[in-house]
Order: sequence, then C-alpha cells, then structure tokens
Amino acid sequence: MYNEWLPVAFSDEVKDIYETNVLGHDIVIIRKNGKLYGLSNRCPHRLAKLSKGKIIEDEIQCPYHGWRFNLEGKLTIVPSLSKKINVNLRKYYVKEKYGIIWISVDEPKDDLPEIKEWESFRKIKCGPYYINANPFRVLENLFDVSHFPYVHENYLGNPEYPYIPEYNVEITDEEIVAKNIQVYQPNPDGSHIGRYETYTYIVYRPLFLYFTKNDENKRTFSMIFTIKPESKNKSVIFAWIFVNYGYETNEDVIRNFEDTIIMQDKEVLETQPDIYYLDLSREIHVKADKLSIFYRHYLKKRIGKFPALGLL
Repeated sequence: MYNEWLPVAFSDEVKDIYETNVLGHDIVIIRKNGKLYGLSNRCPHRLAKLSKGKIIEDEIQCPYHGWRFNLEGKLTIVPSLSKKINVNLRKYYVKEKYGIIWISVDEPKDDLPEIKEWESFRKIKCGPYYINANPFRVLENLFDVSHFPYVHENYLGNPEYPYIPEYNVEITDEEIVAKNIQVYQPNPDGSHIGRYETYTYIVYRPLFLYFTKNDENKRTFSMIFTIKPESKNKSVIFAWIFVNYGYETNEDVIRNFEDTIIMQDKEVLETQPDIYYLDLSREIHVKADKLSIFYRHYLKKRIGKFPALGLL
C-alpha cells in the first residue's frame, strides 16, 4: 500500500497548508505557486506539527521554535543558532487529478488510470463520506450488486428480483474488469418502469473503483469511487458522478440520491468486522460474489497481508 496513490482530500479543500495522515505518516501538503508539495508534518526538533506554522515566502516555519524549511524539505535556518544545520524533512509523492489530491508514501507503482468521461461529461462531486468500516470491505460493497434489493430497496433494487445472472470477470496485475453484471432496478431512468440494468465495473487499483451503465439511447451514467484508508476501521470515500444526459436536473438532486445510497450502505458496513480476509475459506461465497472473489485474489497478489488495514 505504500506505493499506491491514495486520496486525501478534494482539491478545493487544499488552499495553502493542509495536514493529513496516510498509513501512519503525518504529512503536510503545501500549495504554492500552482504546485503541490508533500512533506513530513513533524519538525524533527521537538516533533511539533509544521501544519500549525506559517508559509513565509517559499518556506514553512515551525510554530514552536521557528525552524524553517524550504518546499523541498531542506532546513534553511535554526533561529537560536542564527545558521542552518544539515537536516531534511521526508518528502512524499503528491499529485492532483480528478479534483482530488493524492499521496503515495513511496514511489508509486503505477500512475492513476485515465477516466474518459472526465473531460466531456457533466461531473458531480459526491462526499467525502466518512464510514467506520474496513476500507476493503467498503470498496467491495460498492461493486456488490446482490445487496441492492435489500439495502437499497425501491432505490437500486427490488427484493422480488434478487437473482444475479452469471457475469464475466477478467483480472490482470493492474486491474479487474467485470462485464455484463445485470441487476433488476425498479426505477432506473425516472420512468418508474422496472428493468434489468447492465453494469461494467473496473477495479483499477486496490481502493479505486469505476462503474458505468448505458441504455439503448446511449445515455451513460458512470462513477468513480476512491477510498482513503484512515485505519482498519475508518474509511473516507471520495466520489464523482459522470452523466451525458439530464442536464436540466439540479446537481443537488443527483448528489442527494447518492448521499442516501451511501448512508444506507454505512448502516450495514459499520456492523461488519474490521478484518478483510484474503483466505476465501473464512467466509462463504456464491456465484454472485465472483467479483469479490477475484478482488481478494487481486489484493493477495498486489499487496499481500497488511495488518495495519485489517488485510489478513
């Protein structure tokens, strides 16, 4: 997980100084002159948080004893000595994409995937959603359509139509693609005429999910979800909706619908254990869980066990 891009905030949350914690690392993000910098948030002198200090020209000043560091993390002055000593803050990989700020603790294994809808579709920001649940269980829930009839009755599913036909899943080192996932939905387009909708889900990264569905009129509804793993039982979801229709509908109406869906999920997710088992024998699986099974194989190969996040 240390070499994965992980979301920490929406772009509009990061003005000049922003503090976060990623996989146990206290990090300060600085936005200056159109660029982002990620540095250790602890002054090595007495471990005060630099994020409580101030930006002076192109340097950050510790609020405790005034030590100053440039944006590359190099100490420039110790006021009590009237000179500098050879000290450097740890630097972190930071980037901005999809209206989200991302951090990688170590050199990232892969770049973020390209989402074709970003440039041309209407975009609606959703979240952040704070859920006291395991981050891998949260992601699994987001691609698990067999819970729709029960958790999202009359929204995304109907308990009179619980059957999930078999679907196709392919896996590579970088992603999982699941096609032809069909689920009955009572009101998929506002007409209140129920029908089976067909989804494609792509798990691009361990905590980055995309899905899309299209109708016969070439109307497309897509979403991305990415999760900040705060701990093994705390997750933050950042999401975007992409649509190429319904421009007359106020975005708050669309966002409020997604808010409702996530809050319904939250009620169930927070009852689950904070462990996510790679060992398939620890839980029972059925055909509808095919994508979940592939997800566990993918995590086992790409990450392996990661106890700090309950991945065992």
